[in-house]
Amino acid sequence: MKEIIKQGVQESLSRSKKPQTKKIYRLNPKTQRIAASALKVLGALNTLDKVLGSISGHARRVVFKSILPEWLRDVVKGDREANAFTVATDDSTALIVPMKKYATINEARANEILDLKEKYGIDIDIEEVRHLELNELLVDQIPEEKLDKLMEEIKEALLGSKVLSAQTKKEIRSGRIPVIEEHSTYKYTQDILGNLPKLSAGDPKKAEAIIDAVQPVFSLRSFEMDDREVQVEEALELIKESIADIHED
Repeated sequence: MKEIIKQGVQESLSRSKKPQTKKIYRLNPKTQRIAASALKVLGALNTLDKVLGSISGHARRVVFKSILPEWLRDVVKGDREANAFTVATDDSTALIVPMKKYATINEARANEILDLKEKYGIDIDIEEVRHLELNELLVDQIPEEKLDKLMEEIKEALLGSKVLSAQTKKEIRSGRIPVIEEHSTYKYTQDILGNLPKLSAGDPKKAEAIIDAVQPVFSLRSFEMDDREVQVEEALELIKESIADIHED
């Protein structure tokens, strides 16, 4: 437990940034005792929340890295569906639920998915979804009560609008302000986890490569401990020790 907590604390502190210099409004502990105390409580809880979040993330990664290969072997062999499964130790249990949600498909992830085809012959289809939006620069300068009128005018002819300024029209004509902005998102044409046996051809190593590339979301639920009070107290003490050890280094 100590090793996991210490590593999680290190990750949390390594991401901390120095606050920027700016005007500070100070609470006087003598005249504003309750407010000053409340701020300390909020600061402590905020710090603890960040540390606990980092420890939780690190612990989850360790658990998943250890148990996922075995789970994936069962899935690709057809011994079980790609659904919730239980993980247990001698004194704790947890339910892990595959959410069938995946990491955003950006350029780097798209390249990883293409690498799957080159290295393993795994063909995962990605569909491009185009999104067209009215330029925010146009919308922001128009009073809300006139937006409906603008939309009607756009249907007829944007450049004939009585709402847009002459300067804006000039910039539209020159192309400096696009009327419609376009961006694309990407999605899988099939559910990856549900089709994992087929995509991996029953090969656990290929299944692991797919999981590493698409990064599905796993939710840890229904966590139970036999001696909750004792283990929580022990964990908090280890967090304090880990923070002290790191600051001493």
